[in-house]
Amino acid sequence: MRNTVANEIIKKAKEDKNLYLIAGDAGLGVWDDYKVDFPKQYINPGVNEQCDIGLAAGMALRGHKPIFYNIAPFVIMRPYEQVRNDICYQNLPVILIGTGSGITYAPAGMTHYVVEDIALGKTMPNLDIFSPADPIEAKKCFEYAYNSNLPSYIRIPKAGEAQIHANEDIDISKPIIIKEGSDGILFVHSSIIDEVDAIEALLKANNKSITIATVPMLTTNYDFSELLDDFEHIFTLEEHYVNGGFGSILNEYCNQHNIFKKINKFGIKNEYIHKIGNRDYLRAFYGIDAKSVGSEILEVIK
Repeated sequence: MRNTVANEIIKKAKEDKNLYLIAGDAGLGVWDDYKVDFPKQYINPGVNEQCDIGLAAGMALRGHKPIFYNIAPFVIMRPYEQVRNDICYQNLPVILIGTGSGITYAPAGMTHYVVEDIALGKTMPNLDIFSPADPIEAKKCFEYAYNSNLPSYIRIPKAGEAQIHANEDIDISKPIIIKEGSDGILFVHSSIIDEVDAIEALLKANNKSITIATVPMLTTNYDFSELLDDFEHIFTLEEHYVNGGFGSILNEYCNQHNIFKKINKFGIKNEYIHKIGNRDYLRAFYGIDAKSVGSEILEVIK
């Protein structure tokens, strides 16, 4: 997904001389050709995230289209005050791109995990939050953000994620059904989608099937009512704290619209991660791997 977004930025830079990429000493290797081809549209202020955000805001005020790229915790967590005051308060069309969503950077530790960014982002009015699950969704999210006049935050894993959609004919402003089933519906976003095939296999072995839907845009005005009415059992799965992520967004939506459905949320327990291990180990530890999730779903829909 990272490379897909990078390629889209390169395409737009050729067309739009007002586009500026601000890389906070990140993406080394990713932007090597960009720096050569667009030297006047590339700025690397170094490890200086708060000032990078202020710079992006100032450029937006001057009519430019700035993009700030960095490792995700250094995009929305470290410079939270500047994103809040400089960008979102002034409602500026700055695109924030954070790579390494969730625990992509395991086992680097809590400094590099980004498991609370959706919760933080939701506290800032005007900010559109995107969490694509494959390269096509990532491309569509960037296109949406580029054409928007609102602040945008796109959270992506790192690289090498599989394509799940057959073509680009998708609408990221609403849940995208990627598999039909009758026993429940499972909402997923970002890289955790790679657990879905194994979840489906486990359910199928037990003669159960559920609808799978990706949610690339987390701040959508989509009306979930009709979709939720079709299912008794509703599940959300994400590589984010279980409280504050999409599961909480959906639960809040149901409360506001008098939809009396239980949302079964799978996510990381709201605690600091002290365990050391790779991403698969941490997913299993927190019960968001395919085996754990599939077994829990079977307990609910048995």
